[in-house]
Amino acid sequence: MLKVLPAGISNLIAAGEVVQRPSSVVKELIENSVDAGADTISVIIEDAGRTSIQVIDNGCGMTPDEAVLCFERHATSKISNAEDLNSIHTYGFRGEALPSIAAVAEVVLRSRKRGDDTGYEVTLAGSELISKEEVATPEGTNISVRNLFYKIPARRKFLKSDNAEFRHIITEFVRVALCRYDLNLRLVHNRKDIYNLKRVNNIKQRILEIEGREMIKELVDIGISSSIVTVSGFIGHPEDARKSSGNQYFFVNGRFFKSPYFHKAIMKGYDKLIPDGTYPSYYLFFETNPENVDVNIHPAKTEVKFENESEMFEILTALVKESLGKNSFVPTIDFNHDTLPEIHIPKDYTPILPTLKSSPAYSIPKPFQSAKSDNFEFNFEAEQKNRSDSEFDSKYNIASAVDGYGEIFESKETIDENTLVLSNKYIVTAVRSGMMLINIFRAKERIFYEKYLYNLDNSQPIAQQVLFPQTIELSPARYSLLMESPERLHSLGFDISTVGENTISVNGMPEGLETDEKSIIEIIDNLIVTFEECQSDFLTKAHGRDNMARSLAKSTARSGDKRLSRNQARVLVDSLFCCAEPELSPSGKKIMEIITDEEIEKRL
Repeated sequence: MLKVLPAGISNLIAAGEVVQRPSSVVKELIENSVDAGADTISVIIEDAGRTSIQVIDNGCGMTPDEAVLCFERHATSKISNAEDLNSIHTYGFRGEALPSIAAVAEVVLRSRKRGDDTGYEVTLAGSELISKEEVATPEGTNISVRNLFYKIPARRKFLKSDNAEFRHIITEFVRVALCRYDLNLRLVHNRKDIYNLKRVNNIKQRILEIEGREMIKELVDIGISSSIVTVSGFIGHPEDARKSSGNQYFFVNGRFFKSPYFHKAIMKGYDKLIPDGTYPSYYLFFETNPENVDVNIHPAKTEVKFENESEMFEILTALVKESLGKNSFVPTIDFNHDTLPEIHIPKDYTPILPTLKSSPAYSIPKPFQSAKSDNFEFNFEAEQKNRSDSEFDSKYNIASAVDGYGEIFESKETIDENTLVLSNKYIVTAVRSGMMLINIFRAKERIFYEKYLYNLDNSQPIAQQVLFPQTIELSPARYSLLMESPERLHSLGFDISTVGENTISVNGMPEGLETDEKSIIEIIDNLIVTFEECQSDFLTKAHGRDNMARSLAKSTARSGDKRLSRNQARVLVDSLFCCAEPELSPSGKKIMEIITDEEIEKRL
């Protein structure tokens, strides 16, 4: 039988679309303050918003009647008729935010209209009006939200860790701060200032306030004006492309929005200028007729629909290419990495030497089981460099074989005339049935992957002190993610300390990693990306440890680009065949191929 739901239940259902986590509350309240004409907004958070969220502004304030009416669903001052939906310039136009918040939390609102002698306080809990009274309060609005989701325990239960939830709050705060550089904005968490941004003259100054002064070297001006849209802002230098996708922003008419479609347009403009799997920074601001954009297609208002999307796609791609061309940026990809082409070998041969296990489905191997073929002799007499080795190194003598790629690869054996290094990308070595081609980068990646996985599983981090500790300034969100668990860093062999506000000092890293400034920054970026993917459970779940080992292995393999000698190549081959799965890289790509004598004869 059909029936109309009680207001309390319908409010909870509607609230679920608008208030998904504490950051949703922060977003809606900040946007209301901006719409109220405030030029100073303070956001005060306790326990990542679980305990308390408070937003204070000096905007126009509300009358006593408005202070009560604002908690009624669809109460808004922004829309009077249907035509108004075609020309929306403000954020909170639906009148859903405050009713939705009040449905799932305890709310106290104090507001004083500009010019009024006194203000008004309204208290609600679970959509019920508890009290209303006159109070002394400054002009503007002060709204406090406590005990979020206290009426929906299941929603509260599925919130992430405080660090994870606070990073979402930072994201929402920064989105507003970037497009409203004319405002004073402050973010406080557990009585600690995270951001205290003063109004500045332009967006570039605001970006530097948020991301740090080093960002100035990365930004490239971009801009165009057409009959369809005006675009302005900045894109990042190709050499500064990162594996993380945190500094990518689109704004239209002062509103942040997401667009995978326009992101593709940007990436197309960077074609062949950045390595696969990396992302450039961009801060792009669109100005267009409000009638040409629909901002009312998503409850969170983060998705919009443009009337001329295909034309804007082409404009964006051309604009990025032109801006990069003006600055004479040329491709800087290192094709020694995981973008190496596959070796194309006919399939009608049978590998004879060495005997390998081939499996299309990759599974995590047991750490470094010794693999010795009757047809292939291994020599692990490399010098130990007068250092104390772990049980693992003593058993397999592998650390000396792969550590550093420099003279550590050197062996006292006679040069193997049957081993060649081709373009520093492949090793060509003679085998009984013909010749074997080995992808150097993937071989290194496999060796280090199994080594790091072993150390993670056995709590045996390999650390080496950095001769000159590297100081790196991070954004608050990236700092919070990296330093969330010092134990996690230590277990991976990193010695990282805090030396200032959102600033770290890298004092030690896993053995084998390059320690120059550029390499350290890249490795820290890789760590942050992996932490984003694995979150805080990576040490307790096999796939999390596996992802971490993969990331570190890729960084290590990439950092040693010096040309290999024949002896170094021989030791690398020996080390590879001591792996549990020498045939495949950690991502499942082929490391080697054997071309038989018969196949060579056919080709010649």
